[in-house]
Amino acid sequence: MMQRLLLLSALALSATIALYAQPLAGSTTFEKDIATANLEASQNNYSRALENYEKAFEKQEEDSLVAKIAYYNYQLRDYAAAQRGYKRLFRRREAADSTFNDQRFYYGQALKSRGEYDDAIMVFMDYLRHETDPEMRSRAQLEITGAELGQNMPENTSEVEVEIMDRRVLGTFSEYSPALSEDETTLYFSTWKTSDPANLLAMDDEANVSRVFKTVKDEEGEWQRPEPLGVEVNRPEVHTANPAISADGRRLFYNRLILEGNKPIDARIYVSDIDDEGWKSGNEVDGLGGGEYLALQPNVGELFGGEVLFFVSDMDGGFGGYDIYYAPYRGDGSYGTPINLGETVNTPGDDVSPFFFDGTLYFSTDGLPTIGGRDIYYTVWNGAEWSQPENMGAGFNSPADDQSFKLYGDGFVGFMTSNREGGRSIKSKTCCDDIYSFEIARIYADLVVGLFTADREGLNGGSVQIEPMVNNEIVPGGDTQSKDSGNRYDFGLELEYDYMVIGDHPDYYPDTFFFNTKGLEESATTTHRFYLRAKPKPPPEPEFDTIYIEEAFVLENILFDFNESIIRKEAEIDLQFLKDKMEEYPEMVVELSSHTDPQGQDNYNQRLSQRRANSTRRWLIQNGIDNSRMTAVGYGETVPKEVDERTARRYDFLNVGDVLTESFINALPSEEQKEQAYFLNRRTEVKILQGPTSITRRRIINEETGEEIEEAPDRNANPGMSALDDLPDSSSQGISQTSFPPELHPQSSLYGRDENLEELPILIFGQRNQELGEVAKGDTREMVFTFRNAGKVPAQIMLISTCECTEADHNNTKVYQPGESGEIRAVFDSTEKDESETISIDIFLEQTDSRGTPIVEELRYSYELIK
Repeated sequence: MMQRLLLLSALALSATIALYAQPLAGSTTFEKDIATANLEASQNNYSRALENYEKAFEKQEEDSLVAKIAYYNYQLRDYAAAQRGYKRLFRRREAADSTFNDQRFYYGQALKSRGEYDDAIMVFMDYLRHETDPEMRSRAQLEITGAELGQNMPENTSEVEVEIMDRRVLGTFSEYSPALSEDETTLYFSTWKTSDPANLLAMDDEANVSRVFKTVKDEEGEWQRPEPLGVEVNRPEVHTANPAISADGRRLFYNRLILEGNKPIDARIYVSDIDDEGWKSGNEVDGLGGGEYLALQPNVGELFGGEVLFFVSDMDGGFGGYDIYYAPYRGDGSYGTPINLGETVNTPGDDVSPFFFDGTLYFSTDGLPTIGGRDIYYTVWNGAEWSQPENMGAGFNSPADDQSFKLYGDGFVGFMTSNREGGRSIKSKTCCDDIYSFEIARIYADLVVGLFTADREGLNGGSVQIEPMVNNEIVPGGDTQSKDSGNRYDFGLELEYDYMVIGDHPDYYPDTFFFNTKGLEESATTTHRFYLRAKPKPPPEPEFDTIYIEEAFVLENILFDFNESIIRKEAEIDLQFLKDKMEEYPEMVVELSSHTDPQGQDNYNQRLSQRRANSTRRWLIQNGIDNSRMTAVGYGETVPKEVDERTARRYDFLNVGDVLTESFINALPSEEQKEQAYFLNRRTEVKILQGPTSITRRRIINEETGEEIEEAPDRNANPGMSALDDLPDSSSQGISQTSFPPELHPQSSLYGRDENLEELPILIFGQRNQELGEVAKGDTREMVFTFRNAGKVPAQIMLISTCECTEADHNNTKVYQPGESGEIRAVFDSTEKDESETISIDIFLEQTDSRGTPIVEELRYSYELIK
């Protein structure tokens, strides 16, 4: 049984732990629970340790116990419970608080193991703010890269179908190392039959001992209930695990292990031959293990024209926790000196469950970027060396641990294990590994779609809809994907279909693409880019509005980005007007409502409109209006706009009293008119419920910007707003600097490093550090950081990380060529702040330095908080 090596010593027990082997006389029940828990932890019995830490916490709630409970839940792979515990531990702590920082690492891993990649990245960023150990910083950066891989990995693919095995085969505990017989009628694996994982130390009960089982396929092709192998393989009171079959089906390799709690302390490889009576008594493989090191997970392969035995070991001289080795077969039942596969395959983490098939080695690792805990990778042997490992991708890999990948037959079917959600588990949804079968499509078809503007800039916040068609009629099986960020969309396809694909964005005209998957003789991926044209904005005009009680009026400037509920700066014109009126009339009570157009799903539109209405109310509360004077309601698409006189004057194709329902809009003669009608439906309204019988406002709207012309605030009076040409060039960091190499700034990760700058992008900022001066609590400030790529290779920003109080905006699909300039916009919100600070904004580039870690450029701003 493989267990992940602990990477941190965050909860390492003190040297005095032995004093707690027996509860001390006179100690409290709380102290006894702690002593018992510490003893169980020292014996690696995580289940019992967790039980006793929870008992202690019921008596005395301490943050240190919250940390231990969350930690042991994570080690037992109850990611949901670990996440809840860590959320409780850190919810009262700012990112600047370094208390329990070592536990932040596990918090990030728990989030990542649940597929919550955005939150995981933020937690790892917070962890990096305080961690100084180079090895752990490298581990955290690796976890961030894996989370980003998970964000961008296609979810929909037709290449592989993965299914959990039947309940007749699977128990509630973990199953390990599925191995198929040569005739493909018998499947071997190892498992426990216990009903309580905490009892694994009780070796006198065979249910608490790992054994090798087999399940046989009946005439109908169904796997039958498993039975354990005899005592020739499964010895009483000895753990037996990790079965593997030789290519000729004549030898069964497996492990016999001694466990200390949840960890193996002795692991040796055994082999049994087969005869007409079945498997014979096993013999230890000569030359491997023998107590000097752990020898785990044997699998037979072929290198240099001869048989070799791959296995996993922690022997000295490796590259990390567990490494993969092979030993050449001598032909007399013994094997030669083990040989490490080298650093191309082995990593500083754990590299496990090797399986060799047709010149390719499949294995699992947590030492390369993974979308979960362990991911399945493969590397190809060319007769002399291994290729760089590649991730097997979605389907095979999940946010959980995926391992024991095996192929059989002609390489299109196989088995693997995973603790992903949806399996059978004794404790939590993810505690235990289950066996999954899979089938790889011999011919598959995929579609990759990109959304771009007419200027060929990546377009975020759009959606792509795909519909299968037969005889020019849409049939069931369509799919729609929407993204807040990113502009790539991946779809798995069925063969022998026509398809219609629609690219859409609320601010652009949709476009359509047709293709088919008919007559394919080999797998194919179709790629298409949509270049969408921007919609015209409705022409505004100056006028006065008189608004009466119980009459809804539209807040013209409250605009939201697609699928977003964050108030944009333009909205403050109307919101400031409403705030002023509510201060003028203290008895005024209003309803804030938000509406969407009828495009998209009903439930989604309702939820989005509610979030937008809540954002409007939140702005007013933050600016001094009492919450009791407002209600926020999201109506989704249920209340289409009714055309009034002013709207009818502005749009000559509309008449007073028209209701902009979906059927009305679809009947309009032109696409432009339809888009203008959709625009009018997307609105935020205010209705006066109590207070003045009428109010008047003056509207003068700039057609280009959407901002009010008269008495509008100066929106360019913020620090850092100068154009590139106005930046100072006297500073060593002036963007206009042209000499190469430029002087690196101390806030760049390249500073002080021995790097070949000819091969790296170098971002030179005009102003890395900005002073915002005095900021009243609750106010916001805008900043713009301008830069130029002074390097000789292209640069691309991968990720911008900062505190929750700061929103940074940048098109991360943009590639900056050498000499090209750009800007990063940021908005600071002081609402949750209680003191003056200096805040960092970390810019992660796609490009990496010589160590393989992303180049990081740090920006900073400071402010003096006025309460």
